Amino acid sequence: MTDTIITTKQPETYAGSISRTGFSLYILELSRGLLDDLPALLEQKIVPNHEAYRERSFVLDVSNVSFAELEAMDFAGMHAECLKHDIYLIGLSGVTTQERADLLAKKKVPVVNSNHAMRVREENLKPKVVVERVEVKVPVEVLGNTPLTLISRTVHSGETISAPGNSIVIFGSIGPGARVIASHHIIVFGDIKGGEVYAGSPRNEADPGFTEAFIYASGQFNPSLVSIAGNYQTAEDMESDPLIGPLQGKDVKVVVSLEGTSLRYWQAEEFSPKKAARRYQPI
Repeated sequence: MTDTIITTKQPETYAGSISRTGFSLYILELSRGLLDDLPALLEQKIVPNHEAYRERSFVLDVSNVSFAELEAMDFAGMHAECLKHDIYLIGLSGVTTQERADLLAKKKVPVVNSNHAMRVREENLKPKVVVERVEVKVPVEVLGNTPLTLISRTVHSGETISAPGNSIVIFGSIGPGARVIASHHIIVFGDIKGGEVYAGSPRNEADPGFTEAFIYASGQFNPSLVSIAGNYQTAEDMESDPLIGPLQGKDVKVVVSLEGTSLRYWQAEEFSPKKAARRYQPI
């Protein structure tokens, strides 16, 4: 007689699980937005209440701290400063832009955002379209009923922002490898760091493009390509032009317009669409 051995499969076991928490954390807030003020804040607030705060976990609100401060931040040093007072600094809060989140991720600094800060950050990632007459206060004349696509963040490397039938206003920079394409004007309040900028872009093969379009830039001017109505110049073309080359990589306020099939570069304070139609005054 042969014995029959019956085996049963054991249920799969897991090492643990992940779930949302309802833990409360204390928040450190710097009145002046200066990270160097952290030791003074700890002396003023933690030392007198040492037993109440001892071995508690804290996050530092950086919503009013400048980007330059975050770039130079020594998180390990701040964590060590908190340990001197027997408290734990576990991360930063108030990170509401993707640019800041990317910087902190690169520095390996943990972000512990509140639900409100997370919602603000997500909202900043969405392009905002205003379908109404808008007047933008810039050093050039921008009037008309063309709707604007408003971007209130950096356009990152490899990203494409397209606005068929619209102008685009960017309150942020354009990163290397990014592309910004509009059927009308493009206005950038920030740096252009190697991206491609296409204004007056044709919408199909039968469309010649909007030849009265212009590109306004306020910040570091170093595009890899600029184009108006299909007429373009690359960075190499600009470097060889004695009027344009000196502008590359510098903080300037410059307007690019089209004269015939040639791109023209203006000092922003001397440009207006009407003036560009009548004459060309180079930088």
